Amino acid sequence: MSRICINGVWYVPETASQPQLTNLNVGKYLSFVYETDDYCWEASRLYKDDHETFYDDIDIKFTNKTCKPWVEEYWDNPTWFRDILENKKSVVEIAQDTGMNSDGINEFKNFLLYLKDKEWL
Repeated sequence: MSRICINGVWYVPETASQPQLTNLNVGKYLSFVYETDDYCWEASRLYKDDHETFYDDIDIKFTNKTCKPWVEEYWDNPTWFRDILENKKSVVEIAQDTGMNSDGINEFKNFLLYLKDKEWL
């Protein structure tokens, strides 16, 4: 790093002291989190490039805290989320395969109802 002395005061040129901003593709999102002792669900929605409106789809990160180490899964199927709300047997069985017990599935349904109320589903 170069410096210059003017009237006994040392200065550093701006180019040397300022980091250079490069063109980054940074995303912005909004999320809702619901957590219990056994599970955690985090739903997120990405903003479009205008950073004001959202894409239609949502993602849910599911954390099963009933096992060690905790197991995380990422879900991005809104049809599956709606089918859970409608109690379709085949999708409820898939939810059971993730490690959720019946209480966990009911908690997940409540979270999905919350998201539906927020017009995310």
